[in-house]
Amino acid sequence: MRKTILAGILISALTTSAPLFAQTNANDLAALTQRVAQLEKQVQEMSQLLEPMKAQQAADSRRKALRVKFEKRMSQDQEKHSQEQLRDAETLYQVANQKWGSPEAADSLQAMIKKYPDLNRTGCAVLYVAQMSQGDERAKNLQACIEKYNDCMYGDGVQVGVYARFLLAQDLRSKGDTKKADELSNEIKTQYADAVDHSGSLLLDHLKSDSK
Repeated sequence: MRKTILAGILISALTTSAPLFAQTNANDLAALTQRVAQLEKQVQEMSQLLEPMKAQQAADSRRKALRVKFEKRMSQDQEKHSQEQLRDAETLYQVANQKWGSPEAADSLQAMIKKYPDLNRTGCAVLYVAQMSQGDERAKNLQACIEKYNDCMYGDGVQVGVYARFLLAQDLRSKGDTKKADELSNEIKTQYADAVDHSGSLLLDHLKSDSK
């Protein structure tokens, strides 16, 4: 009789406490889920804060590498030309920077191109002339940048031949010649992935925007 009573009490206790255990487990699970969500949010916020830093580090590294290429290209000119010749070429070149778009700037660049056809700065000058030109003359000068001055560079890291491809692709696309434009864009994507514009932005990013 006594054993029967004890068994009944135990069964009753287990029966009444089971919902309490279940509720406790549910509360713990809900709290854990909430905590995980909070941690995921914190991780996402930290990642968003770190992204600009990573992008800046990548840009700085790219800028240094391009600067090395520019200095190497300029050193080639120093081996072939005197300091007086290089100063003369630079003087002619700077007229375009100071009087951009003027007839004097165009004349000065043309004089430089004729006088010093193989300098690094001459490639930059031809690209300047192309940007001042229109129509067939612009296309001709951009093509010359690609064929004759591909490896010439500005001090800010812009590579003449690559930027000429970018500009020519834009011109062709605006005229409906998407096939040739795509060919030039693909050359940039596959061969010059680190190429930049004068602001330091990757040309690849511009190409992605153009394709949308």
